[in-house]
Amino acid sequence: MFVHIWRMRARKKRVEDYEKFGRQVTVPSLKKIEGCLGAHFIRTFEARKPEYLWLVFWKDQKALEAARTNPVWREQIKKFEAGKFYKTIPLELVCECLDSFGMPAEKPKRAGKAETSEKAEEAEKPPAEEPDETKSSRPATPGPTPEGE
Repeated sequence: MFVHIWRMRARKKRVEDYEKFGRQVTVPSLKKIEGCLGAHFIRTFEARKPEYLWLVFWKDQKALEAARTNPVWREQIKKFEAGKFYKTIPLELVCECLDSFGMPAEKPKRAGKAETSEKAEEAEKPPAEEPDETKSSRPATPGPTPEGE
């Protein structure tokens, strides 16, 4: 699997437009391109200036190279450049994934009636009795003093 990473600093006045563009143009475009396994559109948290990352996952390097010549990709890039969303030229990295793990793509299934009643029974059970510290045969260890000793 290959990961195509874009890092972009956006113009402050164009942030809303860029986020809308990413959701309404880029993501749907990527879904149409063969070999694209998924994409994440990410806003950097706590950045002083608006910054975004795209993590786009490709089946292999051939799929990514084919995507670059795909008319859907080219049209999306033209629209992106015409939007003048970026303050600096985006940094682009192509990485080969050596190992990974992830959450399943499907949504969690609703619990059936049998599962629901079992969970309700578990919730009604009193918690397991914990050992009482006062009954312990070990001497109590004093906590730290205000002086930190």
